[in-house]
Amino acid sequence: MKKSIFFLLLTTLFFGFSPLECQAQEGAILLEKDHSLHSNFHKFALSRINTINRNFLHTPENMFIEGNGSVYVGRYHKVDHSSVVVEVKQINSNTAPFIGVMQYVESVFESNGQCNISAAEGPFNPVMHRKVTEIFRYVQNRWQ
Repeated sequence: MKKSIFFLLLTTLFFGFSPLECQAQEGAILLEKDHSLHSNFHKFALSRINTINRNFLHTPENMFIEGNGSVYVGRYHKVDHSSVVVEVKQINSNTAPFIGVMQYVESVFESNGQCNISAAEGPFNPVMHRKVTEIFRYVQNRWQ
């Protein structure tokens, strides 16, 4: 019940759907993976992942390295393209007839070394994962 109310409020505030349109999403129709709009959203999602990876403060090309004199740690963030899962749903809305749900895993990688150079060279191992869900709407023939 709390999830339903939260989703209703979230959708109303961020997407401009009316409460009646939000309630209609419970009966949303999931599009097949071979549908052209599904493949269009999948391409959009992968492009968005590229942008997210470029915009991290600490990337493999610009990692954060800290040390206390005896041990140095190199750290960066990355989203693996293989972690991306997308769904496209047709909803009963005049303003946005489709929504796309994108889920992915954001990971933090770390390496230890005895100096900053060895910490930067790796090997890097994932130390933290965070599952992220983003919801987009399809308006005027594009994803927003």
